[in-house]
This record gives sequence, C-alpha cells and structure tokens, in this order.
Amino acid sequence: MTEDPDEPLEGDIGPAARAVRPAEPEPGPAEEMRRYAAEREERRRRTNAVSGRVAAALGAVLLAFLTYDAVRAAVDDHAHGRDWIYPPGVVAAVCGVMLVALLTWVVHRTK
Repeated sequence: MTEDPDEPLEGDIGPAARAVRPAEPEPGPAEEMRRYAAEREERRRRTNAVSGRVAAALGAVLLAFLTYDAVRAAVDDHAHGRDWIYPPGVVAAVCGVMLVALLTWVVHRTK
C-alpha cells in the first residue's frame, strides 16, 4: 500500500504542511478597469503638473518684462519732466507685486 504524502503518519497531529502559495486569481474586468483608471489619473496628474510649471514660468517672465518696461518708462518720464508716477509707476508697482505673489505661490506650492 502506497501512502499519500499529505496523509498523517501514525502519531502525527495533522497532514503534512506544504509551503504552497495559492495561485493568484486572474484579474477580472472590473479590476482591469480600476487599474486602467488609476494609471490614467496618474498620467493626468503628471501632465497637469508640467503644464502648471510651464504656465507659471511664462507668467513670471511676462510679469518681469512688464515690470522692467514700466520702470524704464517711469525713469525716462521722470528724466524728461513728465508725469511718471501714475501711468508707468503704478503699472510697475502692480506688475512687481503680482510677480512677487506668483513667485511666492510657486515656492509655497513646491514645498
């Protein structure tokens, strides 16, 4: 008589223990859809992060140029005795404040 290796021997408490991993079940359609949606969401987040950085950089460059141009116009108007505070000075101050606010927001967001 041949003995089954899983059957207990005389005096054993239970069947022989095997270190067998249970087979992982095949993912169903619902699991595939969840995985696909998670991958798509991760790609969307990366794309949005990159486009946000590009938009912030372009905005900062534009505001820096407008600030520079308004300050240069204010200095030129002051040198020639024209009104330099209202049109160019105010524009330079507003653009400068917006530039500082944008840079502060970017630094705060990257932390």
